Amino acid sequence: MNTALTVLGGLLAAWSTLNLLYYHKREFFESRRIRLLYGGVLVYRAGRVRGASRAWRRASVLLVALYAVSVAWFFLVVYSGIDAKLNGTGALRVLVPGVDITGLDLAYFVLALGAAVVLHELFHGKTAVSHNVGVKSFGLAVAVLVPLAFTEIEESDFNRSSRFVKTSVLAAGVAANLALGLLGLALFNIAASPSGVLVTGVVPGSLASRAGIEPYSILLSVNGVSLRGVEDLRSLLSNATATVLNITLLTPRGAVETVSIARNATERKLGVYVTTPPASWLISVVGVYPAVQLLRAFYWLYLVNLNLAILNAAPLFITDGGRIVFEVLGGRFKKAALLVNAVSLLALAFSLTPLP
Repeated sequence: MNTALTVLGGLLAAWSTLNLLYYHKREFFESRRIRLLYGGVLVYRAGRVRGASRAWRRASVLLVALYAVSVAWFFLVVYSGIDAKLNGTGALRVLVPGVDITGLDLAYFVLALGAAVVLHELFHGKTAVSHNVGVKSFGLAVAVLVPLAFTEIEESDFNRSSRFVKTSVLAAGVAANLALGLLGLALFNIAASPSGVLVTGVVPGSLASRAGIEPYSILLSVNGVSLRGVEDLRSLLSNATATVLNITLLTPRGAVETVSIARNATERKLGVYVTTPPASWLISVVGVYPAVQLLRAFYWLYLVNLNLAILNAAPLFITDGGRIVFEVLGGRFKKAALLVNAVSLLALAFSLTPLP
């Protein structure tokens, strides 16, 4: 709680200082196309988006295809959530920054979100100009800690365009996030180890704590059985007959050690928080701690962008996918477009809402 209050106090102090500077040096900021709105949103308007190459225009088919993949993924996720709920195995869960996402993970989340929104809007703008649709400006913004970006498209040019051009422009942002998410997933798989278990935290006074196991140690085996992941560790620890645990591990300093832990019937848990470890080649290059941080950064790059792509591709009124439905179906089938968006929204809400 003290850490949270310190961060909150630091944010308030920073934004208060920024407001004072902006109040006294308004002309300085605005001459550089920087504005402070409502005291909490800092906006930088970068200007018009430069023309894109013919290759970018030809890539429109690929952008639309990636968008289609994202839409299909959305409906698959919603179907899986509804099926799991009806079968009593749980429902979809939403991660809340500051509650479920804290510490360094929150920093990586914000950085990944920043990369996502900038690339999303840049792809909108580049695709628009490649089809001769004017873009008035591209800009960046920060609302407290949340990174934002925007693209102002000439609506008159957009409205005169064909359905394919409109779909390409709207689909471009979704495609950018899907591509970046898949890149993050690929980097994570390259940087992750297929074996072992990384200790991210140790419970004070626990078996692991008394045995001297440190955070950022990598557990390699238990009683001679190699660990291929977290589930292997859980399975071995659940063995009630094993009263002594001989754990081989790689310490944060790069040394391989074996510790013996005696446990009794009342103290069965090891007392560690664990996750997937970085690959040995990455550890040898940068060390244990930096390798762990790279792995976490790749994970959030993947998770944030993939989820944004899936959600923004969905026909949900306010998303790019929702607008694409209206543009494709046109004015004659407006009621059908409304129905598609409404059904998608209801399905998503049902998959997220816990059953009583």
